[in-house]
Amino acid sequence: MLRGRASLGFDVVIVGAGPAGLTAALAAQQHNLRYILLEQGDIGGTILQYPRRKIVLTSPVELPLYGKLRFTEVSKEELLDVWDDILTKTKLHVRTGEKVTDIRRTNDVLQVVTAFNSYLATNVILALGRRGTPRKLGVPGEQLSKVTYRLIDAETYQECDVLVVGGGDSAVEAAIGLALQGSNRVTLSYRKEEFSRLKDRNMEHLEEEVKRKRIQVVFNSTVQEIRPQEVILQTQGGICTIPNNYVFIFAGGEMPFDFLKQIGVKFHAQEIAAGTSFAT
Repeated sequence: MLRGRASLGFDVVIVGAGPAGLTAALAAQQHNLRYILLEQGDIGGTILQYPRRKIVLTSPVELPLYGKLRFTEVSKEELLDVWDDILTKTKLHVRTGEKVTDIRRTNDVLQVVTAFNSYLATNVILALGRRGTPRKLGVPGEQLSKVTYRLIDAETYQECDVLVVGGGDSAVEAAIGLALQGSNRVTLSYRKEEFSRLKDRNMEHLEEEVKRKRIQVVFNSTVQEIRPQEVILQTQGGICTIPNNYVFIFAGGEMPFDFLKQIGVKFHAQEIAAGTSFAT
């Protein structure tokens, strides 16, 4: 990793060192461009937030300077090992722990500002994720220490009453992981009447755990209040109080709209309301 004061004058500055940013950096290096890859945290981006041993579903892909990744299923740890191998072999120019705070244009030059440096570039690639800022429910009790927005290691939770909130793959995978411990009592709360975007593999596993009565799914439900030893749900049948030790919320992530608008990216109003990433 590069450290210290950066030289100025890059063909491209890449912001975000997840899979997209790393691939962009590989392509820049392949084409002999002057580039720098900036990451506010560590290499891996969103992948670092995945639960331990989470299976990542992907497709075979050809990476510049490295070759083809042929797997379609790989664990979080294996994928991070691949990225480490890529960094070792290609010696990508990466600065970690350096958050971009502003991007300014002066004539045909872009100035990328961080807490430590300022970089001048002809082009900037924003490979920003949206998981870094989880969307909150905004309900009483959400500030309690038992509430979290990611599950790193399901094995640390045993003999617990657990509520998982959300209807996407992340929520379902967390519920399955907690249920597979065998001793947890897992409730999955989803505000809609059915799942619509789940991977087939996750749906199959969820149905298996429901049949085994290790997961209870409550559709058309929303969290009304989180208390130290229980959670209040609003369901179609009325108010429901369930025992609870931990709450995991997977309600999506907040796009960095304020930052993007600050640097001059314009959004359509309906896209902001929908939380999509289309911009002009």
